[in-house]
Amino acid sequence: MAFEYPSTITARKQKKKEENRRKEEKISKTLAPALEKKGMKGEIAAIQLEDALMRTKGSDKIFKDITKLKKVVDAAADDKQLERAERKMSRDLFRGGGRAMYKSGTRGCKLAKKGKGRAYGKNS
Repeated sequence: MAFEYPSTITARKQKKKEENRRKEEKISKTLAPALEKKGMKGEIAAIQLEDALMRTKGSDKIFKDITKLKKVVDAAADDKQLERAERKMSRDLFRGGGRAMYKSGTRGCKLAKKGKGRAYGKNS
C-alpha cells in the first residue's frame, strides 16, 4: 500500500463512522413501532419481534435489507394481532377461575377450603 497522509486516513475513518451511525439510526427508526408500544401489547410485540428475528435464517442479513426488517416489525406491531394475542394470554391465565396465579384452596382444613371465616384464629 502506498503512503497516505494521516489526514486522509482520519477522513476515511470519519466517513465510515458516519455511515455506521446512519445505518444504526435507520434500523432504530424501523424498529420503533414495535418497541414503543406500552403495557401488555408492548411486551407481546417485543417478544414476537425477538422470536421472529431469531427464527429467521441469516438474521444478520435482515438488518442489511430495511424493507424485510420493516415487514417483520409491522407484523409484530399490528394492533389487531396484538389484541388477539393479549386475549389468548388472559384467557389462559384466568382459565381455572378465581384469583389468577393462586392455588384453588387445596391447603388447609375443611372449613378453610370452603372459605368459612371461623376456620381462622382457632387453636383447636
